[in-house]
Amino acid sequence: MSSCKRNNHDLAKVIEEGRRIDAAQGAANAWAYLLAHSVDPKTILRVLTGNAVRRDAGLH
Repeated sequence: MSSCKRNNHDLAKVIEEGRRIDAAQGAANAWAYLLAHSVDPKTILRVLTGNAVRRDAGLH
């Protein structure tokens, strides 16, 4: 996990929810959720394929 802090906490919350949806309901539902929240498709692809660098969202 990188020590970088996210600057956009709202986006971080959306990404985390997208990851939860992916785990519970599948990638197609997660993709639809993230796209509906205006997440860039390249970012969605990184998140859902596991290629994203996991950062502490600071949401604890």
